[in-house]
Amino acid sequence: MLKLKTNLSMLSKKRFLVYSIGLVLLSSCSSNKYQKAESFFKAGNYPIAVEEMDKIIKSSKNGYEVTLSENTRSESYFQLAEKARQKNNNNLAIRLYYLANSDKADEKIIECYNELAEDFRKKDDKVKVIMTYNYIINNMYQSPRIPEFMYYRIRDIYTWYNDKPQVWDYYTALYNIYPQSEYLQKSQLVVDEFLKEKIDNIVSAKKQNENLPAIIDTLIQVKTYPSSFQDYISKEIALIYIQMAENDIKATDYISADLNFRKCLEFDSTKQEYVDKRLREVCDLFISHGHNLLAKRQIDEAISFYNRAFTIIPDYIVAKNAIARAEKRRSDIQKAEELKQEAIQLDRKKKYTEALEIFKRAYQLDDTKELADLIFETNNIIQIEKDPKSFAMKVVNEYEGGIILKRVAGLKSDLAKKWGKDMRESGWKTIGSATRMKMELRYDFITPDDNYFLAWQVNMKDRTVIPLNKLTEKLTGK
Repeated sequence: MLKLKTNLSMLSKKRFLVYSIGLVLLSSCSSNKYQKAESFFKAGNYPIAVEEMDKIIKSSKNGYEVTLSENTRSESYFQLAEKARQKNNNNLAIRLYYLANSDKADEKIIECYNELAEDFRKKDDKVKVIMTYNYIINNMYQSPRIPEFMYYRIRDIYTWYNDKPQVWDYYTALYNIYPQSEYLQKSQLVVDEFLKEKIDNIVSAKKQNENLPAIIDTLIQVKTYPSSFQDYISKEIALIYIQMAENDIKATDYISADLNFRKCLEFDSTKQEYVDKRLREVCDLFISHGHNLLAKRQIDEAISFYNRAFTIIPDYIVAKNAIARAEKRRSDIQKAEELKQEAIQLDRKKKYTEALEIFKRAYQLDDTKELADLIFETNNIIQIEKDPKSFAMKVVNEYEGGIILKRVAGLKSDLAKKWGKDMRESGWKTIGSATRMKMELRYDFITPDDNYFLAWQVNMKDRTVIPLNKLTEKLTGK
């Protein structure tokens, strides 16, 4: 058994030795193939070098050798491309540079395309110039020269076609991809030539007073890109925010107005004075509406509106003063009610003079029609108490500017002319007592032809006069 193991071990060593020798011979053979192929490259026989390198790449199992062959083949294509370019055959050179498939070959491709573009330019073939730029930009995007050709495209499309929308799109693409490129500044000079017109066209839509937020969004998007009109755009945005705020005021949406006014200042601080003035005016609208509510004795509602002013101008002194007046008004109304009730009790006790003074004090605090009527009636009662007949006559004398006395005098004059001494008159007579605050006044004319009995009821408490027959109604004007 031991002898068998020894024989097997000897056999394995022999096989390993044979395998190693084979590898050395194979490696030597492979190396010789690469050296042969490389000799063609060194001799400048690049087509043969490419063929030989292709064979090695396809057949070799040696990764290192394959890599060397690929690099040498790439350089062979590059050199072939250089020769083609020396002969001004850019189309062939480009194909060979593509086969070289290296960074330096890519830059050479761009140079070739640039030369082709210049040739097209000399032939005034504008379409092919732009097509060439498009090809470079779309296919050689890893090259650091792409911003340069994006600029050329912007410049030429604007100069040749005046296609402003297309130029703007290309300019925004340049900024989005290469915001630090020196060619962005050059492109900006082109865009600046028409950008104000573009801005004005956008802004002109505000005349319709519709979709104002959308107009602002568009202007902000334009403002994102470098230009010489940053301040101009900001001022236009600020003006649209002011327009929106004014619309809000018309719609009585004062909170939105406040927000839009403040948005305006984010874009144009020079509008501060105007905005402050308008915000004060908005606050004053709250104050004015509050005053209207206060005049209707809606005190809580009025204070609510005064407080809304603070959402726009904190600690607004006008609103503070208005709230203080409203609270005082509440207190005055409450005190006036208390005084009124006190005066009513005195009136019931027939202490009319004292009641009158208290009614007047209440009226000074709360000048309502109710209190005015109570003062009027109490004052009448005091006069009735003194001399009811004289007061009743006074009421008739003063009724509607003395119309009753004038018409009675007129009737008397007419009857006197007609009947002379045959007419008799009673003069003014009072009938009844003042216990119910009412008294009847009469005046009679007796003639041979007819009798005229005039009679009125005088409500002394409220100084109203009621005619008691048809003739009296006619004289009274009722």
